[in-house]
Amino acid sequence: MIRFNDYLDRLSIIKVLSFFLLVMLVLTLGSMVFNFYLGNLFFKFILYSVMLLFFVYKFHQIDLKENSGDSFLDSLRNERNSIFEVSNIQSISFIVVANILFVSTIYFILKYLAGLSIISFDSPLFGDFSSLSAEFLLLYFITVVILSPIIEELLFRGIFLRRFNKELDNLTLAILITSILFGFCHGFGGILGAILFGICVSILYIKSRNILVPIFAHFLNNLISFLIALAGIEYFIQGNLIVIVLIVILAIASNFVLFKAILKEWPTNME
Repeated sequence: MIRFNDYLDRLSIIKVLSFFLLVMLVLTLGSMVFNFYLGNLFFKFILYSVMLLFFVYKFHQIDLKENSGDSFLDSLRNERNSIFEVSNIQSISFIVVANILFVSTIYFILKYLAGLSIISFDSPLFGDFSSLSAEFLLLYFITVVILSPIIEELLFRGIFLRRFNKELDNLTLAILITSILFGFCHGFGGILGAILFGICVSILYIKSRNILVPIFAHFLNNLISFLIALAGIEYFIQGNLIVIVLIVILAIASNFVLFKAILKEWPTNME
């Protein structure tokens, strides 16, 4: 039986990156030439939508070249059917909650330092979506909750992690490089959280050998953050010292357990 990883291994990292950068360049130059502003969210929506079509096209192309009985959709269906056989929903949920608490604590630290004029930092924790239009919320949900986990996990775990491991012949270095790159693709306040999350989902992927596992974890993380913002409790959290202290305590406790689990489960090879 052909695994979805077999299709990922047949993708050219140079072609994928070249196409990704080409789409970014076209969108950027197009907005400048025709004098219109896409906005960060709509820019990302178009970029990720085009990349999803690109991946589907390339996977179909591999099917035609290989002329095998199984299509990439068959292999993807097999991964879907086995996702909770090769992973633990409780472990995934714990990683997601611990990451959200960790990012929140980093945010509170940065806000405190900004209040002391040590650094300049003025970003929302989750944001407040309670007063935004239905159109914006739908676009945000499709882009951040649906498309981002798919495209980012295919890129960082499905392609980069697998290629770096093969080229460097050092799985630990491959995990760290991939996670750091993943982290720096996120905002200033979320870099450390994204790096830690990247390490966790890398381990999940290596242990499960199923790309849908990190995609699901990433989806769950973004969905919970979206629902918190949609509930409009941003100002309640920031204005309540007891809640902030509770979040920090939970972050310390949960991430202590998480770090121990990372050290215990750290993989030594990638099949």
